[in-house]
Amino acid sequence: MLEAIMNNLINIGWAMLIFLAAYLSNVAFSLYYNIKILLQPFDREKAINSALKVAAFVVGLTLLCVSITTLPLYANQVGWAIPEEYADMFADLVIIGAVLIVSCKYIVEAFTKFKAILEVTPKNEIGAKYPDEK
Repeated sequence: MLEAIMNNLINIGWAMLIFLAAYLSNVAFSLYYNIKILLQPFDREKAINSALKVAAFVVGLTLLCVSITTLPLYANQVGWAIPEEYADMFADLVIIGAVLIVSCKYIVEAFTKFKAILEVTPKNEIGAKYPDEK
């Protein structure tokens, strides 16, 4: 049981690195765009909330994956046989599914902000908006 948990924790670690890269990319582009182009002041409260959001996601997904990993193992110990391939599939689906959905969201947002930064010219820099904003 411990080996299965450790393998999933390693998978979760890699998944969290993917998520953090996507999220921090979005944060970096947002900081530049909002502060340098839109001339908005840095919002410390927003930064704190962002850090709390990341921490909650990392802790929550890790606990969710550990519980899904251990549930079939525990069920087998008490006599409810769950085939190992199903147990592995459930854990993988949670890790990949949850992280993929959230990471893709932040990748799209980061790309949109990156594109908006590149489209800004000196004449439209002050008060510029994202291309899809009105």
